[in-house]
Amino acid sequence: MVETPPLPGYRLKEEVLAPPMHGCAFRVAAGDRFQIIDLQGQQVGDLVAFKASNPAEYFSPAHTVTQNWRITLQVGDVLASNKRNNLMKIIEDTVGYHDIIVPCCDPETYLTRYGLYNHRSCLINMKEGLAEIGLGDWDVHGENAWNVFMRNRIEADGRMVYLEPTHPPGSYITLEALEDLVCALSACPQDQTPTNGPACTELLVRVWEPA
Repeated sequence: MVETPPLPGYRLKEEVLAPPMHGCAFRVAAGDRFQIIDLQGQQVGDLVAFKASNPAEYFSPAHTVTQNWRITLQVGDVLASNKRNNLMKIIEDTVGYHDIIVPCCDPETYLTRYGLYNHRSCLINMKEGLAEIGLGDWDVHGENAWNVFMRNRIEADGRMVYLEPTHPPGSYITLEALEDLVCALSACPQDQTPTNGPACTELLVRVWEPA
């Protein structure tokens, strides 16, 4: 198992694995920190988050862009809700590139673009993850996902180009929960583009609570 540096003043509360091409869900309390760790490198993770007390308030990429006034999030930036409340804050980031524009992949992606039926998708992965913790009726929308570790480039003419990630095994991002949250994470199953490098692999979540 990949080791990440200990968080001073915190103790490990939980570990949750998103298997290759599948997802998971987990809860974090306000003040907790959680790490998304890429065990093998070059893997993208799609993250959604809801306010635990009200699933109608959720992480919004569009509101996050205007909260920080940039599309390339950095350490110290916040992830905002559709109500413009700050839900999370970026504490550490060993990768440095993420996508906040592209909606997560869904069954229609693989059918309309590639003619593939019943291909796994981030949307289904996150729904399954929530169902595993008893929240299968919570609604997930692909446009509300943050594509962690996804590498792309916007050309001068506005075209977006998907690029192969370059981050190595053990790369991670640490987020601090500013509210009690329910989160779902997909280990992206996109294998039709270089989005996840040569193979789709797992992601590990570590949740830390104040000591």
